Amino acid sequence: MQTPFDAYWMMPLMGAAQLGPFAGFAIYLPELFPGSLRSTGTSFCYNFGRFAAAGGSFFSAYLTRLFSTGDPNSALPLRYSAITMCAIFLIGLFTLPFAPETRGKPLPEDAPPPDEPEHGFEPVLATAGAAPAPAD
Repeated sequence: MQTPFDAYWMMPLMGAAQLGPFAGFAIYLPELFPGSLRSTGTSFCYNFGRFAAAGGSFFSAYLTRLFSTGDPNSALPLRYSAITMCAIFLIGLFTLPFAPETRGKPLPEDAPPPDEPEHGFEPVLATAGAAPAPAD
């Protein structure tokens, strides 16, 4: 940034890049999982990014030291580190075309119950108006 005005045009771009994916999580991720796992699958995917971001802080510090110029007052190492860390958004954009399409497809459902009982026992249903079977 050369002038304070640069922050005014950069902040909306940065806000859209950082907060935009969260809107997609609520729409896209639940469509990938069956009903019994929908909340768990969405939460796992959402929070996996948080754990990865926690490790990103250490990687950013490593990059800052890697790009160090020797001048303690130089802002260049921080800039190069930040630009490199922002490349994760580009990786995400390039992988989007390979994500499964969910438009027009039914939501995945749980497996239907099996037709045959597990232990070979099938209950006998009494029909209306029929006399009960005599007890032995």
